[in-house]
Amino acid sequence: MSDVTFANAWVLALLPVVPVGFAAWLWGVRRGEQRARTLSRVRGASPPYLAAALFSLAAMAAFGAAAQPRWGTKESRVPRTGADLVIVMDISRSMDARDVAPSRLQAAKDTVSATLARLGGDRVGLVVFAGSARTRFPLTTDFAAANQVIDSLVTGVVFVEGGSSAGLGLEEAVNLLTDQSSSGRVILLLTDGDDLGGDPTASALLVAGSGADLLVAGIGTAEGATIPVLDFRTRTEQPLRDGSGAPVVTRLNEPFLRALATAAGGRYLGSDLSVVPGVVDGRLQALERAQVDARPTTIPIERHRYFAGAALALLVLGALVERVGRGGWRRGAALAAAMSLLSGCATSAYQANEAGREALGQGDAAAAIERFLEAQVERPDDPDVAINLAAAYHAAGRFDEAVFSARRALVSNSPDVRARAYASIGHHQFSAERLPEALEAFRRALLEVPTDESRHDYEVVLRLLYPPEPPPETATPAPEPGEQPGASPTQPGAEATPSPGDGGQNGSGTPSPGAGTPGTGTPGAGTPGPGQGAGTPTPGAGTQTVTLDQIERQIRDIDREVTRLIEEAGETPSPSEALEILNLLAERARIAALRDALSGAAAPNDY
Repeated sequence: MSDVTFANAWVLALLPVVPVGFAAWLWGVRRGEQRARTLSRVRGASPPYLAAALFSLAAMAAFGAAAQPRWGTKESRVPRTGADLVIVMDISRSMDARDVAPSRLQAAKDTVSATLARLGGDRVGLVVFAGSARTRFPLTTDFAAANQVIDSLVTGVVFVEGGSSAGLGLEEAVNLLTDQSSSGRVILLLTDGDDLGGDPTASALLVAGSGADLLVAGIGTAEGATIPVLDFRTRTEQPLRDGSGAPVVTRLNEPFLRALATAAGGRYLGSDLSVVPGVVDGRLQALERAQVDARPTTIPIERHRYFAGAALALLVLGALVERVGRGGWRRGAALAAAMSLLSGCATSAYQANEAGREALGQGDAAAAIERFLEAQVERPDDPDVAINLAAAYHAAGRFDEAVFSARRALVSNSPDVRARAYASIGHHQFSAERLPEALEAFRRALLEVPTDESRHDYEVVLRLLYPPEPPPETATPAPEPGEQPGASPTQPGAEATPSPGDGGQNGSGTPSPGAGTPGTGTPGAGTPGPGQGAGTPTPGAGTQTVTLDQIERQIRDIDREVTRLIEEAGETPSPSEALEILNLLAERARIAALRDALSGAAAPNDY
C-alpha cells in the first residue's frame, strides 16, 4: 500500500471525532454503572461494548471511503497520439566557448529542456556528435529520464570521438527514425556550425529523403570566442591555441547552417534560442500525429470500495452482535472480518517485484525483466523497482537499458537511494567498457553517501584510467600488513569480471548490482589497493603508544581529504590528481590494516 493518495484528503481530518466519541460513550457507560450500583444490588445487562467498537470501526471505514484513497496503478486504454522528435546536439570542444552565456553547450541544454517541457504525447530521442555520432537514448516519452541524460552531457571525448561532423549526427538521427511509425517526424539540430569533416551535403539529402523536417538552431555569435581549456599545471583556464601559439577563436558559421537547412528542405531558426521551443512545438502540432504505444498510460486505482464494503460489513456485524447478545462466536466473526479486510492490502506490484527477484536469483534474466516491468507499471515512481529492473537488464547484457532504468531512481529524495542508483549506473557503465562514465557515476555515489564499497569502486576505475607509474627498481618496498614478502601487488582491474548483482538482497530487499567478489579488483569487490604510507604509527616502532581513537581520527581525516579531492577533480581528474587520490586510498588501507591488527577485528571492505 505504498504511494497512497486521497482525492478528498480533508475528510481524514474528521477521523479523530470517532475515537473521541467512543471514549465519551465509555465514560458515560461507566458513570451510569456506578450510579446504578448505588441504587440497586441487582446487576443490569452488560453494555454492548463489542457492538459499540464495531460501530466505531464502521464510522472510521466510512470516513476512509469518503476520502477516496488510491494506491497502485492500472493500464489505461486511452490512446495517446504524438509526433517524433530527434534532437541532434553538438558536443565538440568548440561548444565550451562562452560567447553565449554561460556557455554554448549549457545554452543548448537549457533550450532542449525548455523544448521538452512543452511536449505532450510526443516521443523524443537524442543524438550527440563531435568527430563521431552516437544515440544517447532512443525515442521515448519518459521526459524525466531524458532530462537527466541531457544534464549529464559534457564536451570532449567522453561520449564521442574528437572533432566535429554535423553530417554524421544527421545520419544517426535518420537511422533512429527508421521505424514503422506513421507519425510526423522532426529533427532539431543544435550546433555552432564548426564542421570539420564528413559529407554534410549527402547527409542533408538523406534527411530530405527520409521525410523528416529539419530545424537548425545556431549556437554562438559572429564575433566568436576562444575555447577555454584547463591547464593542469597552474589549475587555471587558458585559451586553446593552434600550432603557431595563437588563440583559437570559434565563430558561429551561419552560412553553412543556412545551406545545410536549405539542402535538406528544412528551416534555419537563427541564433536566438528563445524562439526554438515554440517553433518546435508548433511544428510538431502541425504534423500528422499517430498513436504512440511506446509506454502504456497508467491511472491510479480507486480503492474506496474496500472501505465502503468494510463499513457496511461492520455495521451489519455490529447490529447482529447487539441483538443476539454475548457469545464467543461474535469475537471470532469480527476477527475473521478484520483478517479478510487486511488480506486485500497486498498489491500486484509487490507480487510482481518478488517474482522478478526470484527469477533473477535463478538466473532467468528475461523472466525477471518481464516481472519488474509489470511492477513498474503498477509503481512507476518506486526507485527499488527501477534498480531491480536495471539489475535484470544487466544480467541480460543490455547495459544501455540498465543505465536508463537506474536513472529513474535518481529522482528520489533519499541520499541512500541515489547512492545505490549511481553505484548501479557505475557497474553497468563499467561492464559496457565505458570507464569515464563509470568513474563519474561512482564519484556521484561517493559524494552522496561515502562508504567503503563506493570508495573501492571509485579507486578501481580510477586505477584503470590512470595507472600509477611503476616504482623505481633501486629499492624494494616493505610488505604491506598481511602481504607475503616478495609478492608483487596485483594490478587493479586485472582479470576483472564485474558482477552486477546476483538477485540477492541488499539493505532494502532489492537485488544489489555490484556485489562483487573480494580479491578480483572489480568495482564492489572491496579489495584494498597496495600502498605504502608514511607518517603513520607502526606497531613496535619506538615507544609511542597508538590508540584506536587516534587511528580512527586519521581514517576520518583521509576520508574528508579524498572527498574534497574528488569534488575538485570532477568528472575527469588529471593524472596528478588521480595519483594523489590513489595514494591517499592506499594510505587509508594501511591504517585500516593497523587498526584491525590492534583491535583484532577484520574488515575486508575497509581500505
